[in-house]
Amino acid sequence: MKSILALALLAAISFTSFSYAQTQTSLETGIFISVQSELRNSDGQLITFLESSKFTHLNLPFLYDFLDFEASLGSDPVVSIDGKNYQLIQRTRTITFDSDSVIGSTNLSDNLNGKEILLARFAHDGFLVVSGDTLKSTWTFVRLV
Repeated sequence: MKSILALALLAAISFTSFSYAQTQTSLETGIFISVQSELRNSDGQLITFLESSKFTHLNLPFLYDFLDFEASLGSDPVVSIDGKNYQLIQRTRTITFDSDSVIGSTNLSDNLNGKEILLARFAHDGFLVVSGDTLKSTWTFVRLV
């Protein structure tokens, strides 16, 4: 009986890391992406902090177009690593909630011809938000240029 329970536990653990079919980027592939999500209550107290470089959805063709546009707006730094040039693009979006809800993912979207296009999604177990809470998401992109 103990061996059956141990086998069942091992099987459950081995599948947990793949539960969202996650994709992770790396400098070796030419682009690295990470996101930090910081939830604060209306008094500014930190409630939740999540960070990930694993995503359940990456729309790379549209993401590359988005980054080209974002880079054209300003002076995002370029650094050299092992003789290769990489551009660091970092963008922050803050949302203040006006009603109670549950947030189960952190999304990056763009508007193309009036249609919202999902570029990247970090799915997580979720957290509760109440009216007045603020969510700040900081997206960091490092891409080969």
